[in-house]
Amino acid sequence: MILYFSGTGNSRHVAEKLGALLGDKAAPMFPDKKLAMLADDDRLIWVFPIYSWGVPPVVRRAISTLTITGRSTIDCYMVATCGDDIGHANRMWRRDISRRGWTPVATYSIQMPNNYVCMKGFDVDTPEIAAAKIAASGQRIATIADRIKSRTETDDVVTGSWPWIKTSVIYPWFVRNAMSLRKFRWTNDCISCGKCAHVCPLRNITMQGKHPSWGNNCAFCLACYHICPRHAVAYGNATINKGQYFFDK
Repeated sequence: MILYFSGTGNSRHVAEKLGALLGDKAAPMFPDKKLAMLADDDRLIWVFPIYSWGVPPVVRRAISTLTITGRSTIDCYMVATCGDDIGHANRMWRRDISRRGWTPVATYSIQMPNNYVCMKGFDVDTPEIAAAKIAASGQRIATIADRIKSRTETDDVVTGSWPWIKTSVIYPWFVRNAMSLRKFRWTNDCISCGKCAHVCPLRNITMQGKHPSWGNNCAFCLACYHICPRHAVAYGNATINKGQYFFDK
């Protein structure tokens, strides 16, 4: 079975392609609900985006709450999508999986287009770079599928430079200080289409009157920002003049 968390579609795409190659069911994870697996699933593949060189808090909560009926352990694999590198996020995932008594067999990273835009200096990739990453992802997904089939034990990830600092110092700071929900807002360009509410994987956005309202269960995936056809979802002033990206192929 493949469990994926996806905001702008990168991880959903990877999960669905892996599912087709492996013959495994790909399903979204919703950590606000009770997750459960059946005993006849012989492996569990976790597909998710990297958050500031770490595992998204929403995914870590899913790992801690997932119930597997009829068995005490299961082979687990990590396939993480990232713009460039993942630091030591694979080690974080291995620790979380091991705490559940499960077997962390292998970890993989795969480059996909950037979507983080909420800080100065961060923006989406150019259309050319995004297209090149998507084009290269097909062979990478096929390679990962082959290695999962053969149960290859590996850490086939791009850690990048200074991985310890990125994951052990920057990631905790990011989670504490850079994921504030209060900064999400709508602008006067809002046309009340409701796409932001519909795309939210945690159903955290509701339409109050004609405009979106953000609740307290935000995963910070930025799907609401990137899906808006009028660029009317903003995060403070950080997203002014920033690009948008949504994988809808």
